[in-house]
Order: sequence, then C-alpha cells, then structure tokens
Amino acid sequence: MKLTVIGGCGSRSLMLAKSLAKQAEELNISEVTFMDIDQERVKIFGSMVREAFARISPSVKFVCTTDEVEAVMQADFVITTIRAGKEESRIIDERIALKHGVIGQETTGIGGFAMALRSIPTLLHYCELIKKYADPDVMVFNFTNPAGLVTQALKDQGYSFVYGICDAPSGFLRQVASIYGTDVKNFKVQLAGLNHLSYFTSVKMDGKEIIQDILHNPQLYEQTDMRYFEPELAQHIGCMLNEYLYYFYYREKAFENIQNTGETRGERIKRINEHMLEELSQYDAHTDFDKMLEIYSAHTYERESNYMQGETSVARDDACIPKFDLYTEDEGGYAGVALALMRAKITGEEGEMILCIQNQGIIEWLEDTDVIEVSCTISREGAKAKPGPYDLPESAKQLISAVKYYERTAAQAIVECDKEKAVDALMLHPLIESYSLAKEALAEYLEAYQEYTGGWGR
Repeated sequence: MKLTVIGGCGSRSLMLAKSLAKQAEELNISEVTFMDIDQERVKIFGSMVREAFARISPSVKFVCTTDEVEAVMQADFVITTIRAGKEESRIIDERIALKHGVIGQETTGIGGFAMALRSIPTLLHYCELIKKYADPDVMVFNFTNPAGLVTQALKDQGYSFVYGICDAPSGFLRQVASIYGTDVKNFKVQLAGLNHLSYFTSVKMDGKEIIQDILHNPQLYEQTDMRYFEPELAQHIGCMLNEYLYYFYYREKAFENIQNTGETRGERIKRINEHMLEELSQYDAHTDFDKMLEIYSAHTYERESNYMQGETSVARDDACIPKFDLYTEDEGGYAGVALALMRAKITGEEGEMILCIQNQGIIEWLEDTDVIEVSCTISREGAKAKPGPYDLPESAKQLISAVKYYERTAAQAIVECDKEKAVDALMLHPLIESYSLAKEALAEYLEAYQEYTGGWGR
C-alpha cells in the first residue's frame, strides 16, 4: 500500500514521519511519499524524514518529491497538510485583521477565511489529481486549515473520499486522562460542534459518566488546555471546551493580548522556523542526523511552549508541551488520528475517534450536508457519527449555528468566486459582525491573493 503526504516538508514533518514509520510495517504500508513544492524544505526536511524511515522502518520505500502526479499516483491513502502562501501569507492575514480591529487567528474568523481563500483552490486542484491518478478506493485525510471550512468545500464539490481531521481533541483528552492516571483508551466520549468550535458533552470511564467530576476538578484548569477558561464558564455550559472557543468567549481579551504582545503568531512562527532552517542547513542528515534532531527538537519545543500564550497571556504547563523524540513511544499526535482510521480500513479493527464528516441528521438543527466535528465509530467501511443525544445548551447551539452558516456560505463563495456570498458569510460571523468591515477586508484579501483567487473578476 502507498501513503502520500502532500505538504510533507513543513515544520511538523518529523512528527508525522515518526508516527508513520513506527506503524507502517504493521499496517502493510510499503511505500511512503512526501511531496512539497518548497525546494529548500524538501532538501532539509525531506532528507531528515528519509533518515528517520531508514532508522525506524527501513523496509518501507520512502520517496520525497516535488512532482505532484508522481506523489498521488496509485496512492491508497493521502494526507493533505499544506500551507499555501507559507508563513508570509499568515502574517498578511493577521495584520489586515488587526488593522480592522478584529482577531486574525488562522483557523477562525476573518483570518480563517483568508487562509481558506488560498487553501480551498489549492486543495481542489489536488483532489482532482487524486481522483484521476490515485487508487479508486483512496482515502484522503485533510489536516489543512481551516479544516472544517476546507472539508466543507471539498465535500460540497463531491469529493466523498475526504475526511477532515484535527489532533486537538485527542491531544486534549490525553491531558485529561493524565489527571485521572489512566489511558485515553479507557474514555468513551461524545463531542459535537465544528472544527475548533466543539464541546465534549460526555466522558465515561468504566461505564460511569464523569463529565461533572472533571468540570469541578481544579486540575482541569491547571494541567490541561482548559486553563484558558474560568471554571464558572465551563461549569455553566456543562461541557469541556475546545481551546479555540477562547476567541469567542474572551474576544476582547484575545484582541488586546495580541496587540500588547506586539508580534502576531505568524510572525513568531516565521522567526522560529527561519532560525531552525538556518541551523539545520549547516548539517547533512546522513552523517549528522542526531545533531539535526537536537536542533529540530529545541525549535519545536520553543514553538509549542508559547502556543496561544500571546492571545491568552496564559503560559502552558510544561506537561502539556509535546517534546519531540524520534525514539520514544509514539502517542499518535499529528498522524495518530489518520492512522486510526487507516487501521480500521486495513485490518477491520473497530474503534472510536473524532472526525469532521457530514452531519446526516446527527445534529438535528443543522443541515444534513453540513460538515461537523463529532464522535464517530470507525470500521472497515469508514466512519459513522455516533448517535446522540448531544446535550448542548442553547447558547452553544446558537453559536454553532451562526458559525456553520458562515462556513457553509464561505465555502460556496470561495468555490464560486462570489463576493456577495463572501460578504454575507463574513458579516454574520460572531467575530466580525459588520458589513462594512467584511466588504473592506475582503477587498484587501482578494488584492493580496490574486495568485490563488484571480481577483474574483476584478
């Protein structure tokens, strides 16, 4: 079997390679191809990934290429993890948003829309190539942000082989499990909402519902990503919250914190990645791999240690910061969710996981074709959402409904190059709520990203 990663030579490439290499032989994956269009990163990260496979799983044929057709040819599984426009475009997204007085975070609000302007056209191109050249039964796992909006657009265009995947829910559950001294596999959970806008409505351990016990446990707000929220808020809502809900429930604080920091997340990531690449370029992966791993691990830790700190002014607990080590046991992380679904497809081993899939009546107050993030059962046949009820308070339902209207309409607008639909979507987004702002910012983003949009008939 062949697995392909499109956008495979980014800053998370070694994390992805570790997970794939450790499980490839068990899953009968004989060939892994990493494809990227950035020549410098292909040279540096591609050589490191090659060495990682040579050390962990030498029987797997590893290919690193810039040829997109070669990459997807006869692929059984494809992971898409691209950043169209790289860090420079992320900074543009953030700075235009801040100029207009709104948050420019890359996966939600106007920053997420700007990223989708680049991500959706690029992934539509790759999906056509996959449809033409990959195995007819191919499964595509989309990690590209904004994952919910991007997956909505791809599903709307008939690419039924696409599954939207995010590692935030599983990573958070591992943090919660550590509080209770158990393995996350001992939890049975129900989650509902949208990508980066989701709520854990139930957590069962040994058949017993423990969600209220978790919500009233002080350690939840000290040792997990629930540290961004006041206990009173979570207890009032009655659910554990996806960390990105911080931008909705503390909007003015997030905006103020970003301004006070004086540096956007994109600018910080660009600086870290440039330093990492500069250091790594001085070594050869074949002879200096262990030294390169030290450099990679140090910069990865720096990036992860200040995750959301600029927006929340809350430092992460060291226990919550992933520390990259190629040789330790693999927790799954970035690739684990994709591998879980692959395992079910290949071996028939059934399980549960959280995915972005079409609603199909699971959440009755959303449309059947809406892409939602929800707890699923997985098997050889694919993924199926677990039946509810998903007991969300009315305030959460209203927020989800508003953002889903935005995602549904924005996906149509970007595919159809429709300015009116784009303004409709943006002006009703809870983080924007302004016709004039939506219109002005849209014009600026279209001007900045003509390479991807063509200017929408300018």
